Amino acid sequence: MNAKVPYAWTDRQPWLELDFAPEEFQSRIAAAQAQLRAAGKEALLVWEDADRGGNVRYLSGFNMVWGTSVVLVHRDREPVLVTNAIAHGEPMHSNIQSSWMTDVRVSFAGTADDLLAMSLDVLGQWRVAPDALVVAGLAQIPYFTARAMAARWSHAALVAGDAILDRLRRIKSPAEIAIIRRVADLTARAMEQAMDAAAVGASESDVAAAAHRACMAAGAERMSFGCFPVAGPRGALKNVFPSPQNIIRPDDLVVIDLGCKLFGYQSDMSRNVVAEPSPQVARILAATEAANNAAFAHVKPGVTTHSVIETMNAVIAEHGFAAWDFTLCHGFGLDLTETPVFRNRPPLTLEAGMCFYVEPIIADESFGCACIEDMLLVTAEGCEKLSPTRGPAWR
Repeated sequence: MNAKVPYAWTDRQPWLELDFAPEEFQSRIAAAQAQLRAAGKEALLVWEDADRGGNVRYLSGFNMVWGTSVVLVHRDREPVLVTNAIAHGEPMHSNIQSSWMTDVRVSFAGTADDLLAMSLDVLGQWRVAPDALVVAGLAQIPYFTARAMAARWSHAALVAGDAILDRLRRIKSPAEIAIIRRVADLTARAMEQAMDAAAVGASESDVAAAAHRACMAAGAERMSFGCFPVAGPRGALKNVFPSPQNIIRPDDLVVIDLGCKLFGYQSDMSRNVVAEPSPQVARILAATEAANNAAFAHVKPGVTTHSVIETMNAVIAEHGFAAWDFTLCHGFGLDLTETPVFRNRPPLTLEAGMCFYVEPIIADESFGCACIEDMLLVTAEGCEKLSPTRGPAWR
């Protein structure tokens, strides 16, 4: 099968829509090549599905909406993008103009095995030795395709590439930080609109509509998970979609969780609104805000991921709500959750240029959910709150 619309580099050039200047992508490839040389390896194979396409977009720029792609990086050669992420059999109908890579190869068969065969052709042309390849993305590779790869390379090779991408992406470049500031700003402005919409008598869907409209009007690429505005005890379920039947009452604690994308970079932010808070809800909101403030005062280069969580836990316990504490943090960038990771991993020392969400949560089915989630950038001196919207609001 062949495309009707030409998609070679010269055909794509007039239509290019790149997230960054080519030099930004070239610096990322150069950094990956340096890590390959340091590890004594020749090539990196990055396999990724569209539902988690951060590595592919980071290296190739390809804004993959569906399907699967492979990025191949040789330590001394130009990189190659291999993809089956096409619609109508037409790469030029499928955002291929978002990639800066000149060598793009398309699998029209659309199967994992064909994608692997095309990738092996590239590796064969490069004459990569069997023990000189590392792979990132094993968890997304179909089982039988992964078995075929394991028969060719060791299991260690099939996981070694993840560490390379993890190291590359954990410290954001100045160009990335500029985009992250923009997406944080537009998300904060959209949150203001959502909070204003969360009035007594409005539905959860009314709040979501205000958030979506504000994000897109401010220039967001698209919503990521969207908006979860939940009123009353149902908020304890946390990440649930809005219901037009759930109408906000005066004493309902409303939690609003909002996320969108700009040039692939993701936002995630939460706030609370309540018209007539009970004394208990007022204390819970105060505890949540105090935990959020304590985290920002604590974060600086040299402290550990675990200590950030522990700082918020301690504040919530001091206020008497430890039993309802679901506090977390998670790194962000091109994926909603990425390094630094704060749970179920050894502690990681924070460095300037890392970005993550601070998210103290107090939740119970008796009242719902109190949550203040902010976007944070670690700086040389401490940290910066990127999402400066007002805190908990009651009318």
